[in-house]
Amino acid sequence: MDSNEKEMLVQNGFDVDGAMHRFLNNEALYKKCMRKYLDDTNFDDLIAAVNEGNCNEAFKAAHTMKGFVSNLGIDCLYHILIPMVDKLRVQDMNIADELKVLEEVHKRTYKIIETL
Repeated sequence: MDSNEKEMLVQNGFDVDGAMHRFLNNEALYKKCMRKYLDDTNFDDLIAAVNEGNCNEAFKAAHTMKGFVSNLGIDCLYHILIPMVDKLRVQDMNIADELKVLEEVHKRTYKIIETL
């Protein structure tokens, strides 16, 4: 990863150094795993579960997504997901504000990862 890529990721809320530490400084593996985000369905599953009023499935999708983005160092998403998961854990589906922000950041993150 060149310095421009790293700087772009950092500026967009990625903890590249932390992620590289978790990936034992294996940049190829990190990028490969990051590209798996493009195929991950947890965001769509979360939206569908919320639209269906299924709090348990919404929790499952949000919790899984939180773990996935945490491992990848995508802190911009991770910090949005923390309060959502906390609310959903206690069956509180009042997450419309968080979902709106999550959707915007998810779209931006998706586009960023596509460029890598």
